[in-house]
Amino acid sequence: MGRTAQSGCIIRFLVFLFCAMAPLVANAAATAQGVALSASADCRNANLNLTLTTIGATTEFGQWTKTGDDSVSVFKNPTTALATFSGTFLNYKIAISPQQPDDTLIGAYAYVGDDPPASSNTAEFFVLYNCSTLKVLFACYGAYGTCPRTAQQAADLLAPKVPALSDWALMLTALLVAGAGALSLRRGAGCRRHRS
Repeated sequence: MGRTAQSGCIIRFLVFLFCAMAPLVANAAATAQGVALSASADCRNANLNLTLTTIGATTEFGQWTKTGDDSVSVFKNPTTALATFSGTFLNYKIAISPQQPDDTLIGAYAYVGDDPPASSNTAEFFVLYNCSTLKVLFACYGAYGTCPRTAQQAADLLAPKVPALSDWALMLTALLVAGAGALSLRRGAGCRRHRS
């Protein structure tokens, strides 16, 4: 086989390899840059303003939840307006049904990217708010897997935590307390001896 024939075979092989790998390389990309509660949000909808950049996004997802209830209302659709986008998308619609009572804490969650979602190709957004006052209690955005997905998960993150000690630190603390107690008893016993 001549040098020219070998070069032709190598070139055809490289072209074939590139064409075979092209679908694997051309994944969607989505980067979250911010999230805010939409001015239209209330106890009937959990609309969000999403700031993001996408290239070839295929899927968008949204859900609302409330604290104390694990049930969710979910939608998952092929993306259209957000397939290739850069900026702030206003009023990303997340409908709440049925309408929730005043002062319900609502969690609005959304992602835009690929299906299945992964941190490398999907951006996610979350806001926990009081549906009457519209006070935002918690907000999060980032790569898929960064944020809580439900109102209860966010509320748990906000709950005050009681510091816990490791086994070693707990044992050391118990020894210190026991030593201080023994010292206190010894001093107390010494004082009684002087009095008698």
